[in-house]
Amino acid sequence: MILKKILNFGIDKNYFIKKPIKKIEKSCCSLEKEIIDFDNTKEIICKEANQQTRKSCDGLCLQGSINFIEFKSLNNFFEKEFQYKLNQENIEEIEIIEIIKEKVKDFNFKRKITDSLWLLDYILRHQDLSLSNSEIDKYDSIEKNYFVVKDEIIALVDLTINLNLLSYEGNSLKYRKIMDIEIQNSLNNIINIEVNKPKLLNCNELEKILKEENEQTDNI
Repeated sequence: MILKKILNFGIDKNYFIKKPIKKIEKSCCSLEKEIIDFDNTKEIICKEANQQTRKSCDGLCLQGSINFIEFKSLNNFFEKEFQYKLNQENIEEIEIIEIIKEKVKDFNFKRKITDSLWLLDYILRHQDLSLSNSEIDKYDSIEKNYFVVKDEIIALVDLTINLNLLSYEGNSLKYRKIMDIEIQNSLNNIINIEVNKPKLLNCNELEKILKEENEQTDNI
């Protein structure tokens, strides 16, 4: 299978290091499933190719499909950066929403997709791998996915107490939900790329997708 050939080549050349998801540096999931630390791959290839650093995804899983995985600890953002900005001065609701929108814009998902595809293509075209035209055609026909994986929502209790921004119990989650909506909108607006429609997932959804793919691959 072409993906196994690419995977084995990447491991042999030290382009690929596999780690449990929970040990990927930016992971927000406590999953044991092993994937490729694609940030590490990026550093190696950019140095070897004399490239400026690229904006890769965090992880890569080659099994059945090509799955680029981006982890976003949104709780970490709201507990630190977001709260810090709100504590600087009294700001209106519309300004708070703009903080969230700017953060999502900074994620630059489309660039991460295109750069991740370039990095994998660099390996694919490596002269030591020497894929035939038919093998490259097979690679091109394989489904490619981009998943943004978020952690579960936790209540922002401190915002309710310190800033008096929220009008009723439980409403402290609304900014986090707005962030989810903004991320999904950003992903929906990504077009003309060589991957399926990008998806926003939680850790359980990612685990289910990778498990199902693994079972399908085992049955081939």
